Amino acid sequence: MKKQVVLAAVLSAAVFSAHAHRVWVKTDHTHGGEILKAQLGYGEFPEFEPIAQERLHIFSKPMRLYTDKGHEDLVQKGEFNYQYESKKPVREGSFLVTAEYQPTFWSKNKAGWKKVNMTEMPDAEYCEQTRMYGKNIVNVGHDSADTAVITRPVDHLLEIVPLDNPANVRVGELFKVKVLYKGEPLANVPVTATFEGFDLTDRKKSHKVEAQAFYDVTAADGTVDIIPLRQGFWKASVEYKADYADQKVCQKQASYSTLTFEIGHTHH
Repeated sequence: MKKQVVLAAVLSAAVFSAHAHRVWVKTDHTHGGEILKAQLGYGEFPEFEPIAQERLHIFSKPMRLYTDKGHEDLVQKGEFNYQYESKKPVREGSFLVTAEYQPTFWSKNKAGWKKVNMTEMPDAEYCEQTRMYGKNIVNVGHDSADTAVITRPVDHLLEIVPLDNPANVRVGELFKVKVLYKGEPLANVPVTATFEGFDLTDRKKSHKVEAQAFYDVTAADGTVDIIPLRQGFWKASVEYKADYADQKVCQKQASYSTLTFEIGHTHH
């Protein structure tokens, strides 16, 4: 009963937040020696849509590829502005691809949401400085299932850190992750997860967060065991709100983070 009450509160907060949209990342199936192609998701999961011109500045930080050699920026390339590529072919291995939504003020009054803080909207009933982070686990090559790179934090303000490679996890087994905020374990926060094809409703008008296939709360050490009950493309999500430093400017500093991964499609 307690979890149901908490879940209801979380879902209500999600609907009330400045965006039902979350940042998430997907990469194409890639072999060693090929260019890695990635997509920045900011829309109705799992669909991609072009990023509106007036929001492009929020994504001024390029997507990044993290390998055992460090990290490198991807280049925006392709027909649509959410498409990115590595500058050169990648070798086999297990890596991370990330995206960031730069800190942005959003305030809401009776007229709706605007990209301003409370000094510019004195009648705001709610204000948050929104930050979003997306992280994708990419296994280049059919037999790649290493953990060295992907289990290392990338210093996002809020992040979901996998403690194993999902290539080693079968359907129905536990996939342990750890949630960090400012580099420290975040206890007692809800983590949800869903997979491509679970929610087929059209949410473009309602802008609701898609239905979730998994829900649990992190333990004292920030860990939670995600239970992927289907193979396919998964997105885990977490959010955390803290008081903004200057309450006259804005009420909350809101962080949203996702981890995307494949279950069951790695080995052939």
